[in-house]
Formats: sequence, structure tokens, C-alpha cells
Amino acid sequence: MLSSIPEVPPNWIKVRFDEIATNVTDRVEKPNESDLEHYIGLEHLDTDQIRIKRFGSTEDVKATKFLCKKGDIIFGKRNSYLRKVAVTDRDAVVSAHSMVIRPKGDLIVPDFLPCFMQSNVFWKTAHAISEGSMSPTIKWKTLAKQEFWIPSIEQQKKIAEVLWAIETNIDKNERLFKSFDKIKIGLIDQLLTKGIGHKKFKKTEFGEIPINWNIYKLIEVADIIMGQSPPSSSYNDSEGTPFLQGRADFGKIYPNITKYTTKPSKIANKNDLLFTVRAPVGAMNWCNIKCCIGRGIAALRPKDMILQKFLYYQLEKVRYHIEQVSQGSIFKAINSKELKNFPIALAPLPEQQNVVDVLSNLDQNLIQLNNYSIKLMVIKKKLTNEFLSGKLRIPEGVLENVQ
Repeated sequence: MLSSIPEVPPNWIKVRFDEIATNVTDRVEKPNESDLEHYIGLEHLDTDQIRIKRFGSTEDVKATKFLCKKGDIIFGKRNSYLRKVAVTDRDAVVSAHSMVIRPKGDLIVPDFLPCFMQSNVFWKTAHAISEGSMSPTIKWKTLAKQEFWIPSIEQQKKIAEVLWAIETNIDKNERLFKSFDKIKIGLIDQLLTKGIGHKKFKKTEFGEIPINWNIYKLIEVADIIMGQSPPSSSYNDSEGTPFLQGRADFGKIYPNITKYTTKPSKIANKNDLLFTVRAPVGAMNWCNIKCCIGRGIAALRPKDMILQKFLYYQLEKVRYHIEQVSQGSIFKAINSKELKNFPIALAPLPEQQNVVDVLSNLDQNLIQLNNYSIKLMVIKKKLTNEFLSGKLRIPEGVLENVQ
């Protein structure tokens, strides 16, 4: 099968995938006894994200897995509609549901290959060769013989340079986001234990709080909707109700909608607070659209006694408590009873608003940074697809300066 593009530009060549890449199948028999610390599962790969931003631990990984080296490409071979492919920045153990891909030969620039694998041209072929109905999977022997049109080496270098420069800016912006987030966490710790302008405090299970504050259970201040996954046969990429399964579907503020279901079960409404109850426990997003939630997520709907954003900040404060009651180190989870019993320190409504105002100002900076990252990602994706479809070409004069 040859990938199709509207018009093949001059100097492009046709290659089989196994002419430019190899599937590395080195194995780690007992990861938990190896000297490798990090584990990469499909849950650690984000849709259309070329960098891996979180890792699991090998401590509880006993079954045989694959070995990857720094710079290898981790390709999610199951459920290709999720478009999971990323470059690892460290040696690690990799799930058997992934392929470890390594550039090879003199027809491909190593930095260009992961960019190519993010393109619509590549994913169209990946979808077409997936086998199975329940969890479509790609086999290496099938992928290996697929044919693609790729640019000349000089063009590959320049395209990779442009796309990785954008990725570097995305990374810098996300680091700045994390710095602001740390400042916010410090303010949350202060404002949600000491309040604003208080001099008298009382001791509680939550720690010292202002004397006119009270402790409630989460179930007393919010309705809790535990997620339930619909039949997998109802999953698709465009029809029905948006479907969220867990942390992998979360953005910085709002979820990333990549999957739909025609048979929704548990529903989260717009403005609900989405809270992950499976690894990693405690991640949060605002629900900006009515959607179906799977068993990895709970939706929290505040009652009249608590402001929506005050609840959000309180749950940020008790994140460490969430980690303590989670079960296990690899597949952490929290059950309905534990979630309902979370202690929430509640201020009078006027003071809740004052606290929210302070923290919301900082959140506005975070939102601006997040929006900038999104714009950069949109630009990068557009350029990737236009470069790799031949619609956008690097001028020859520019290529003369490529080293």
C-alpha cells in the first residue's frame, strides 16, 4: 500500500517503512529486578504529543517488556485513532502494546522520522492496516512493507529543524507554566489553611484552620458521579457523545476530546469538576462540554454551600492526602467511599469568594500560557501535515544553507 499525496514534489522518493526504520525488540525479562527505573505504558503517551511528560515505575512490573534507549520512538500500536507516538528522553522499559522504533539507513534524518510519524499521511496508513475489532492493532510485518513518499535529505533536515524549533518553544512555555503553578500551590497552602486576615485558629483533622471555618466530607458539599465505561464497541472518533477515560484525555485546563461513544453511561455536565480516580489519582480538569466519563474519572458537582472554584482549590490542597489513600504504586486507584470521605475545610461564602479571587488572578496567567501552548501545537500540526503532504515546500534557496 502506497500512501497517497495530492502531488508528489520534485526530489521526493518512495520508500518502504522498513527502509527508514527498524522495530527494536530487545527484551527485559524482569523489569522490577533490572537497573531501569522508568516504565512507559500507553497511558504515558499523549495524543499528538512528541514528548513523553510522565513515566511509570518498574518496581511492580514483573512481566517481560521491551527495552528502549534514549532517542527511540515509542509507537502505540493499539487503537491507532489515539495517534500516540513520542520520543523517549531516557532508557526505559516499554509496554508490549507499543513498538520501539529506531531510524535506520541513509534515506532518513533521525530527527525527521518522529515528525513524519505524527503526520496525517502516516496515520491514515496506520488506521488502514490496523487489525481486529475490539482493540485494533498494527503488526510490524504489515507496517514494514508500507510505502511512503518522503522529502529529500536536505528538505528533511530543514523540516525537522522548523518543527523541533516549535517543539522547543512549546517545552519552554510549559516549563514556565509549571513555575507559575508552583507559586499557585504555595498560595493555596497558605490561603486554605490560614484564610485571609485571621488571628484565631482551631485544630482539626485537616490541620489548623480559622475558628469560623468548619470541616465537611466531600459528599456533604458536592454531588459525586463515579464514571462507568460504555461498551467498547460503541467507541468511535466522531459520532455520539464525547467520551473521557482518564488522565490521558486531560489537557491543562480542559479535556482533549479524541473519542466518542454512541452508548453513553455516566454523564458529566458542563462546568462539573472532573477528577481522576485511577492512576494518576487526583488530576483535575474543568468539564467544558457534556460528556460521558469512564471508570477512571469522577465528576464533582458543588452544592450551594461551596463555590465551584473553592472546591477545586481545596482538592488541590489535599492532593497529598489523595496519594496516601491510593492503592499501590503502579496502578493507583481510589474508591467511591474514600472519595466521599475526603475532608474539606469550608469558609463562609464571602471569604470563599475572596480566596477564589486571589487564586483566580494567578490562574489567568496560567490560562494565557496554556492558550499560547495550544496555538503553538496547532501551528506545528498544521505545518507537519502541509510539509508531509507536499502542499508546503521549503524554498530551494533556504535549503542551500542546510548543514
